[in-house]
Amino acid sequence: MNITPKQIDEMIFEIAGQDGLAVYKTLKDKENVNEFLIAEKLKLTINQIRNVLYKFDTHNLVISTRKKDRKKGWYIYFWTFLSDRAEQVYVLLKKNRLKHLENRLEREKAFEFYLCTNKCTRMTIENAMEQQYMCPECGQLMSPDDNAKTIARISQEIKELSFEIQHLETPPSKSFREKKVELAVVKTRKKK
Repeated sequence: MNITPKQIDEMIFEIAGQDGLAVYKTLKDKENVNEFLIAEKLKLTINQIRNVLYKFDTHNLVISTRKKDRKKGWYIYFWTFLSDRAEQVYVLLKKNRLKHLENRLEREKAFEFYLCTNKCTRMTIENAMEQQYMCPECGQLMSPDDNAKTIARISQEIKELSFEIQHLETPPSKSFREKKVELAVVKTRKKK
């Protein structure tokens, strides 16, 4: 896969926000980091750190070991960020986003929508009829929504996301030198 550090940072931010990004940078390229040391370094509470780490854990981005503190009797967790797993999670999140957009595109094409003139709410024609074409938020009359631009935008996003996913899943092409070495190995095997 060809995932850049910037893309991984974006994924981490999407999963756990700014605090998650700080925790990730603290854990990056280290093993078995004490959660209390992370909290101290980032000036966050242990609960905030654990919240971020649990978000990472739901995506299998971290592993932990625990040891019992002999003085207090509490368990202390030591965390390691799995960088190789981050690439897989990045692609998985992109695929989930693609599936969400495809479902939304189907919905946009299948239904007629009505929009409040103040843009408070947007609903299907069936729901608009139930509300007597009046906005439940502000009471204004609702009018048909032309969703052609929305359909075009979603279609373009799907196209770009599909291309990105395909690019990420395609193994990088070998350089001319690597191909030449492989050819030489094949030729020596044939001679034997």
